Amino acid sequence: MSRTGIQDASHYNAPPFLIWEDAEPDPAPGAEQWWLARASDASPIGPRDFFIAEDDVSGYVVGIVRPRPDKSAKAEFRVIAATLRSEVLHLTDAVAVVKEQITGWLVAPREAVTRHGVSRWRRRRRWIIARANLPLAAGAFFIGAFLGFAVAMFAVSSGLVGYPMLVAGLSIGAIAGWCLKMIADRKPDAATSPALVGSWGRFAVVTIAALVGAGLASGSILTLFWS
Repeated sequence: MSRTGIQDASHYNAPPFLIWEDAEPDPAPGAEQWWLARASDASPIGPRDFFIAEDDVSGYVVGIVRPRPDKSAKAEFRVIAATLRSEVLHLTDAVAVVKEQITGWLVAPREAVTRHGVSRWRRRRRWIIARANLPLAAGAFFIGAFLGFAVAMFAVSSGLVGYPMLVAGLSIGAIAGWCLKMIADRKPDAATSPALVGSWGRFAVVTIAALVGAGLASGSILTLFWS
């Protein structure tokens, strides 16, 4: 093949590109514009949509891919790129970085740098959510432990069978979880504190923490005195 033929063939190996549509700076009232930029392509496995959005919890700007939904399967979002918002001067710079990362993902989906950025985003998001909910979980745990301790001590001092009292302690811990849920509902809304989980999530946190605290406390006391 001639040198000219090699040069002509190189055009077919050019990296893919996406035509991005940036979000309107001032969206209409009531418009749900959660993305900062979006694009689409027609890959051999099917058409896909790409979005760039800001994660209020972690402080990252993330790139998301979503296959077009069909009748047989539901489309799922997948984060494929991420950059920390504070590492750039302007939000537009972060969007530009994520656009480059998405283009790189199209060429090499398993590229180490891009995957490392997504892993950092996941770890930071989990840590922030856990840290925000730690006081709530700790409060539920200690209340459940106190109630479990009180029930277990009553069982020991009264000489009653331990298992019914253990169940009672766990139940009281669950009731304490309900009470703490009412307190959790007074927390700031998602716009003010986005790291706090939703209503059912907070209920699960306080209930499980109270059950664990009550179970450990009552179980330890009953084991100590009745073993």
